[in-house]
Amino acid sequence: MDLYTVTIDFEDRTKAIEQVECSNEVEALHAALRDAEALESYESRAIEETIKDYLRVIHVGKGFKGVWLWHHCNFDNQKVEDIYGGSIVQTDRNGAARHRSS
Repeated sequence: MDLYTVTIDFEDRTKAIEQVECSNEVEALHAALRDAEALESYESRAIEETIKDYLRVIHVGKGFKGVWLWHHCNFDNQKVEDIYGGSIVQTDRNGAARHRSS
C-alpha cells in the first residue's frame, strides 16, 4: 500500500485535503471521496454515482511521478455540482512516471 494525498476543490475555492493508503491512485480517490469529512453533508448516493460512472483521472506528463489531476463529469446531478475536482499525489519514489504525451 502506498500513501496518497488527495485534494478536493470546490466551487467556492475551498479545498479539502485527505491522506489515504491504497494500492493505486484511483482507489485513493474513491476512498477520499467516500470518507472525506468535507463531504459528510453530501448525499452518499450522489457520491457513489459519481465514483461509479463519472470520474476522470489524468496522469500529469513529462517525467512527473505519481501526480494526477481529477475531475468529474456528473454535470446533471445538482447534489455534486459544486465539487470541481482536484489532484492526487503519490509519495512513493517508485510511482509511475510518464515520459511522453499520448
